[in-house]
Amino acid sequence: MTPHTINPFNYRQVMQKDDFEIFHYNNSATFSCPPHQHDFFELFYLVDDSLEYIVEGLRYSITAGSALLIAPGQIHRADVCGSVRNLDRFILWINADYVKKLTETMPHVRFTLLGSMEGRNLIPLDSETSLLIRQLLFALHRESGEPAIDSALLNRFIISQLLIYCGRRIVKAPSTLTPKAALRYREIIQVYEYIVTHLKEDMSIPDLADRFFMDRNTLMRHFRHEVGMTPGECIRWHRLESARVMLQGGAPAQEACAESGFSDYSSFYRAFKQSYGMSPRDYVSQHLNASRDENGII
Repeated sequence: MTPHTINPFNYRQVMQKDDFEIFHYNNSATFSCPPHQHDFFELFYLVDDSLEYIVEGLRYSITAGSALLIAPGQIHRADVCGSVRNLDRFILWINADYVKKLTETMPHVRFTLLGSMEGRNLIPLDSETSLLIRQLLFALHRESGEPAIDSALLNRFIISQLLIYCGRRIVKAPSTLTPKAALRYREIIQVYEYIVTHLKEDMSIPDLADRFFMDRNTLMRHFRHEVGMTPGECIRWHRLESARVMLQGGAPAQEACAESGFSDYSSFYRAFKQSYGMSPRDYVSQHLNASRDENGII
């Protein structure tokens, strides 16, 4: 029997297949990333330990054997409880059109999954259902890693079962997001989205507070609670990520610095090295070497 494999952690947040992708991770990658969203469904299943997950402003406490289903467009982020450590988990991405196709003959499941998921993302699993879902995820992960002539058919059966089990349990989970919490979350997400789309502009906390008609301290407090970092840390993180992506795409370091909103190269250089543990030049060199290895170039 081929031993079960653990995927190396991948920061990619875009699907490369038209149906589904499944990952089994057991690593201590950072979970302090800002909120993000996808255009596909994401099923998160925790094999052991615990963490918190924030979806559309609602914080869920997830323990071993728990599952979370995130619908397309829902803004979310994970937050490890306590010290950083290895977490054993499955992440299943399912294309929204694939879900529609699979649920054509399952109207109740279709209505549940394609309807409003607001406040109902945590799937309340009993021990028996949790074990079934875990076994299905292991089977799907193995089948996708060792495709056979009938794998596509088997994968459809497995994912259909997963959707049925999840749909049954979600129906029993009433929304717990209060109107006040939802309003506060939407206000903070407006600030967050402004930051992400205006990285090249000068931004300060007082300016953001004035723009969105908030007291500075209120903005700082609520932003940290909802996003997991201060507005200043969020601006810095996104500028660095923007520069990192540009460097991967072949942009010169000076161009990546300017286009990502840094005022001068020395501050960019220091921030990049502090965050990624290497200079922009060394990062580019490491990325090129990794690409050559993946393509079989020695």
